[in-house]
Amino acid sequence: RKQAVMSRLGSNGKVKAPSKRPEAESVQTKLLAGAALVLVSTSVGLLYKVSQASVGGFSYSTMAAVCIAEFIKFLMSCSFHAMESRHAGWGALRAALRKARSQLSMRTVLDIWALSALYTINNQLSFYAYTLADPGTIFLFKSASTIIVAIVQTAFAGKVFSAAQWKSMSLQACGMVIVQYDPCQKSAIYEPRAYACMALSAAITAISSARNEHLVKNCALGLHLQNATLYSGGVLMNLLAFFVVSNPNSSVAQRGFFEGFDNPLAIGVVLANACIGLAITAVYKYADAVIKCFAADITAVLLVILSILFFKLQASIHLWAGVFVVICAVHDYMSATLS
Repeated sequence: RKQAVMSRLGSNGKVKAPSKRPEAESVQTKLLAGAALVLVSTSVGLLYKVSQASVGGFSYSTMAAVCIAEFIKFLMSCSFHAMESRHAGWGALRAALRKARSQLSMRTVLDIWALSALYTINNQLSFYAYTLADPGTIFLFKSASTIIVAIVQTAFAGKVFSAAQWKSMSLQACGMVIVQYDPCQKSAIYEPRAYACMALSAAITAISSARNEHLVKNCALGLHLQNATLYSGGVLMNLLAFFVVSNPNSSVAQRGFFEGFDNPLAIGVVLANACIGLAITAVYKYADAVIKCFAADITAVLLVILSILFFKLQASIHLWAGVFVVICAVHDYMSATLS
């Protein structure tokens, strides 16, 4: 007790004021994690658009790009898994392999690889959507498509949402209609297949989210081992798709695996894809869902502004009113969920 009292005394014998540094560091860490997510998400939206050729879609294989990104994430997850061991050097690697063999079964691997297949399809749909619409519209549609996710999860996973959540999700959808409807032309800004592509992507995201939640809650694997298994499936699925399926996002049906990667923008797509998972993990680990929500809002506004400046999205009071409705509805949904 005497030592505890002495530790609170300064050199002048007075009681030291409690330090606020840990709390300040915690806030700073949350803000840095949120800023990293905004930076990576905005970079992904921009790079998907600007890395396209002037005509004919992408000048590189989008399946190869995702395959390389998944391989980078696989290596990082394996490294994190090995670092969990108390051994050093080769001992850590051997301990990580023993742990993986003891925890993994064929059924577990196949369950996780089924999720990898969904992500593989969804990644290519995202690339295709960027050939049809601007980054601001696509990102805002993701924010406003919660109602599609909810319908799928209610129908197939039995998930229950409150009346306040349904109201917020309906308001999000209405806000998106305001953004995308051109009252002068009396039609939507983009052709129907652009919205169909984004809606299908949202539905696959809903199935993937429900599947991922089930695996996290019911799978006994460590997080890094589960991620390594998921990314290994991503590598295999995208590699198989590269050799079997014609390039879906380019006018050139067949491209070499590394063709087009002399372009720095194509390399940027790979790196951004590799970093997005780490950024989201950092937000959930060091921040919270509220920071993620604010990061999504900032990203949506930034991409809308950039789409107005560079991608021919027409600015209007009508558009900004819709953006405001979507963002407010997202926050209403978050409030309803947290309460």
